[in-house]
Parts: sequence; structure tokens; C-alpha cells
Amino acid sequence: MPAGNTYQGLEGLAKMTISAYPDEEYSDNKEIETFEMMYNPNTYSQEYKNKYVKPNVQGNTSPLVFTHTEPETVTFEYLFDATGVSLSGSSNIADQVVEDRRTDKVIRKFLGVTYNRSGDTHQPNFLKLRWGDFEFRGVLESATVTHSMFNLDGNPIRSTVKCTFRKHTSLEEQAVEERRNSPDMTHFRIVKEGETLPAIANDIYGDPSFYLELARINRLINFRNLEAGRRLILPPVKKTSS
Repeated sequence: MPAGNTYQGLEGLAKMTISAYPDEEYSDNKEIETFEMMYNPNTYSQEYKNKYVKPNVQGNTSPLVFTHTEPETVTFEYLFDATGVSLSGSSNIADQVVEDRRTDKVIRKFLGVTYNRSGDTHQPNFLKLRWGDFEFRGVLESATVTHSMFNLDGNPIRSTVKCTFRKHTSLEEQAVEERRNSPDMTHFRIVKEGETLPAIANDIYGDPSFYLELARINRLINFRNLEAGRRLILPPVKKTSS
């Protein structure tokens, strides 16, 4: 963990802000509150994940099949310091920490903006993180609070909060970006009780005759007797229609 004075070099920079919104539209006129961080983080990490599965077929030579891309996540570690060793510059949060001479109170306020459920929407707020040209919209996935120094009363005076935020956009934006249910994307489907392969082909591709191709791809010997719970590979329609 970097010492407090490690953050002094960031004193003159604009502080990261986290703004809270009631819904995924992130409209400025609906902004609930903005929290300005006491210090800017020294580093942050971004994680990108593609999910793959192995087809439910015999043998071990089948290639992995792409199913979907998971939302991006970003992780920051924020410092809160009431020791006076490191200077944070002028901000409401810095002034409050100095006045309280402890860090837990302002961390509770931070979690009130980012983590706690709203009394109006009954869910945590949607968040917009801004730091220079960086902007990230999403929700808080996890927060780990670590207190590392304490005063004579046992109150924390230096703490870090490690936060992971998960990207979240509106349904319209998700549909444009991912098109997860489109027939020209490979995806999967769990067979329900009573479903038939022609019916599934008609539902996905709009043409029941694709059932023969589905039977071949999934190596179904008796496609007339589909087992409920079986995972089917639904390949891109353009590849199967040729």
C-alpha cells in the first residue's frame, strides 16, 4: 500500500468525481449527488472477458465456442487520510476528514452514494465516474474497506477502499453493442420440456427446416426425442444456410 505522501504528486490534478443517478439513462437533470474523491488513485485496472464453453459432444477435440462478452469492469483503490501527513488540496471531502480527524464517517458517506440502496428505487444508484477524459458508467460491484492507522480513541485515521465497478448501459445501448439474441451470433439454448428441434429452429431462425443443420451441429442421433435440459449450440444462420 503506498504511503500517504505518495499521493502528494496528484494534489494539483482535478479530482475524480462519482455522480449518482436513479436509472440507467444517466441524465444530468436527474443527478442525485456527486462525490469528489479525497485523492486521485495512482493506478487503476480494467478487465475485459469473453466467455467460451466446450460443446456438449463426444470426444475432446471440439473447439471452444464463443457465447458472449461480459460487461467491462474497472477497479480503483481510493485513499482516505486524516493523519495530516499527505495533503489532499482543497475539497469538501478533505475538509470533512480534517475536521472529523477520522476516516470512517466520510467512507460511510461514500458508500451511501455508491453502495447503499436508494429509498426511492430500492436498489443501489447508477454511477458515472469522471476523471479528466475518463468516463465510466455502471454500478458498484464490490467495495473492500481496509483501515490501517488509528488514533488513541481507536478511530481509523488512514483507510483505503478498493472498488470494482461493472459497466452498465441502457437496454437500447446493450442491444446495439452486443446483439446477443440475434440469429447471426453463436449462442446457446437449454431445451425445455416438450420442445422440438423444428420448433426451436423456427423460433431462432424463422425457418423450421434448419432443424437438420442443428441436429448435425449438435450431433443428435434421435432429434425427435429431445432431452429437456440439454444445451444446444445455435450457430450463426449465415454459416448454416449455405
